Amino acid sequence: METGLYLYCIRLRRDEALEVQRTMSEEEKILIIPFLELEAVTSEVSIEEFSSAEIQKKANEDLGWIKGKAQIHEKVIERAMRPDHSSLIPVIPMQFGVIFRTRKKLMETLYENLEKFRESLKNLIGREEWGVKVYLDEKVFDEFLGSENEELLIQKREAEALPKGLAFFAKKKIDYKAEEIKEQELAKITSEISEGLAGTAVTQIKAKILDKDFTMSPNEMILNGFFLLEEKRLKEFKSKTEEFKKRFSPFGIELEISGPWPSYHFA
Repeated sequence: METGLYLYCIRLRRDEALEVQRTMSEEEKILIIPFLELEAVTSEVSIEEFSSAEIQKKANEDLGWIKGKAQIHEKVIERAMRPDHSSLIPVIPMQFGVIFRTRKKLMETLYENLEKFRESLKNLIGREEWGVKVYLDEKVFDEFLGSENEELLIQKREAEALPKGLAFFAKKKIDYKAEEIKEQELAKITSEISEGLAGTAVTQIKAKILDKDFTMSPNEMILNGFFLLEEKRLKEFKSKTEEFKKRFSPFGIELEISGPWPSYHFA
């Protein structure tokens, strides 16, 4: 069986073993490959099992396999990022499925990208990546707008005073206006949350809004942000998220914070 090296992440050289529960080949053996002041966290895998064609086939026919391997990939990186179960160290996480047929090819890649890797790791020292997802309970939010928005309340009262025929068209106009106001209010809220949290971070990235099939949430996602934080400002960041949670919860808006994550968005 031809084997290659599956690359999980790159980190500053530590010259010590790394223990994990499972690798991509369902074993426990991690191979740490040093290169100057860096090291690559790898394990051996079957080239046949992890070829591009085979992974594509699995993605179409066996999502359970893909999901299981992706979880192993993530757990190894998280272990490399926190080798002593306490303090964090910077790592450059790889995307799922990065494989080298030979150690020589891996070393060549490390050499070709040495300065980029050095700069990225330097930029991550003392910093953590955290994610914030914001969800909307539309029913609660619509009820809030209908009972609190003065412009809509005035239009409703005016519609109620009209004859039935005219009231029908007035209601259609109110529904259209309600959607317009809803979009404006949500834009204000998500902007306030994003900018407020960004004030505690080194930088932030707004990621793709995920649909319900992916999030498994009954509510619509309206914000998906990632923040790079100085460790000393983490408490402030968490406090700010709690402030937004309490403030916007009555409107049907839920904040979900997660981390620290390997720096997929900032490495």
